[in-house]
Amino acid sequence: MKLSFGTEVNQQPNYFLEKIWKGLLQGPGDLEESYQNYQRRYLEKFGKCWDGDTFGEFLEPKLHTIRKDINNEWVAGMDIQLVVNIKTPDEFQFAPTLKCQSVQRIQIDYSNLINDDGPVVFIDYELLDHETLSRLAINDGFPTISDFFFYFNEEFTGNLIHWTPVKYT
Repeated sequence: MKLSFGTEVNQQPNYFLEKIWKGLLQGPGDLEESYQNYQRRYLEKFGKCWDGDTFGEFLEPKLHTIRKDINNEWVAGMDIQLVVNIKTPDEFQFAPTLKCQSVQRIQIDYSNLINDDGPVVFIDYELLDHETLSRLAINDGFPTISDFFFYFNEEFTGNLIHWTPVKYT
């Protein structure tokens, strides 16, 4: 199944393609040749290249994504095609087809019933501590917890879709 990614959040570059590739290149297997092929094809299609040379030190890898998934369509073992510009003539699969490693339920609660200081996050119905929440935000492509909550700025229930073995709780 396709997972679509944008290249901006709040009119700012999110570097999700670069962050995903950084995670893939740090994972098992040798994807360096594959990375070069996808980057070349992206350049041929769009006349520009994602900023692969700058993601070395300052970008943390994106290891999963959060989706509404109302019908709970995502399950472990499914194929994942990572794409940009879905359902347009410019649709582009920017990485090899991956396997969904696991799916976890995520809830973001803004009720202040649990924490008077702001929203809280549950993974598989367990409350995340601050350290785990920080790791979740970074692993989902956000630099900080504040950036994560700026994007997820209201009550949310969905699934955390993993293409790596990383899990929470």
